[in-house]
Amino acid sequence: MSQDVRIIDPHVHIWDPVETPRAVSPLVKLLNRWPKVLDRSVRLLMPSPLVEFVGDPRYVLNAHMPATFRADAGKYDVAGYIHVEAGWEAKGPLGPVGETKWVDALDDPPLSLVAHATLSDTANLDALLDAHAAASDRFVGVRDMVAAHPARRVHNWSGSEATLTSPEFESGYRRVGERDLSFDAWVYSNQLRDLSRLVAKVPETKVVLDHMGTPVALAGPFGGLGQTPQQRDSIRRDWYDDLARLAENPQVHLKLSGLFMCSTGFGHHQNGGPASVQQVVHDIGSHIRYGIETFGVDRCMFASNFPMDKVSISYEMLYDAFFEIVSDYTLDDQQKLFADNAARFYRAD
Repeated sequence: MSQDVRIIDPHVHIWDPVETPRAVSPLVKLLNRWPKVLDRSVRLLMPSPLVEFVGDPRYVLNAHMPATFRADAGKYDVAGYIHVEAGWEAKGPLGPVGETKWVDALDDPPLSLVAHATLSDTANLDALLDAHAAASDRFVGVRDMVAAHPARRVHNWSGSEATLTSPEFESGYRRVGERDLSFDAWVYSNQLRDLSRLVAKVPETKVVLDHMGTPVALAGPFGGLGQTPQQRDSIRRDWYDDLARLAENPQVHLKLSGLFMCSTGFGHHQNGGPASVQQVVHDIGSHIRYGIETFGVDRCMFASNFPMDKVSISYEMLYDAFFEIVSDYTLDDQQKLFADNAARFYRAD
């Protein structure tokens, strides 16, 4: 760790299932006094692909508030964070605005926030974006979780893989750029080609690819995929090729994050103890370096994806590994990767 490098974490989810409307909120409110019963109930009621994706329901059942995030960061004095929407379930076309208002009012609010918008809902999109903007000066962009996979045991966060190719989604995506807002694109790696076609057609919209495109079963079996070294090598080759194609679009940025979600297959959530920093660097170092080399230092940003990656790794260990991976980079380049690029992209300074 360099004491001279400040950190802005551009991908943090803040939530409290007791206080905010989430899918698990009714169960949490009912069974919160009995954690073991709550855990068993959620495992029984949640679709099995979602349980496998999360790895340990505790990380979605427990509140993740700014104080929790600061405690997790430990020795890292994080200068600020960007809140990215996740799972707010208030009803109605303007329901997502409740999250924007709630986050904006926190005692330790984010520097900027990325709100939810369903881009294909063209009838209500403008009104929703207006309401987000009225609710918070921190509102700078939107995310519509469109990650979808043809494998039956991989959880779909969107209706189908075809979402990115629909005229309605393209129209909404274009509208985001026309309003000078950014788009956080979370897709699985099998969708990167469709994303490349979309961003090439609409170059005016500034976009960041979340979690490097989430290559399912990259490092080990997950959801019935990646059962053999040959299959995993094929996943890696396709992922690298598609990242390179996406990087040809200069408006696209890359979040170096999310590789320790369970779906990538590293399996640290099942190993019974924390891996060493050296093991973490061995696992993800080449992928992180490939991302930086492909997109360039000026278009990449390190992020934690907490609390989702917390199932596999501590915050301190994750950032220890990040610093180790780029230890031979100049101080200026490290500063870009750990804070400056995120501050510029999310207008956080």
